Amino acid sequence: MPVESPSASPPHVSTPPAGMPQVQPVASDDERWAAWHAKGAAHDRAVRRKLTVAVPILVVLAAAIFYALAVR
Repeated sequence: MPVESPSASPPHVSTPPAGMPQVQPVASDDERWAAWHAKGAAHDRAVRRKLTVAVPILVVLAAAIFYALAVR
């Protein structure tokens, strides 16, 4: 029974299509740490923006429900 040796590039591994951007690894730990902090800061800003809209709406809704159930 013949045994096939693995080729240099397995068939399930492929290169990305020409239109897709190539991901370049970040060189140092400091750069990765700074990128991680920037991503976290961007997420914090997005959550804060959403909360500045959602909280007043929820407060008004809760007040309306309280008024409808308790005050009347």
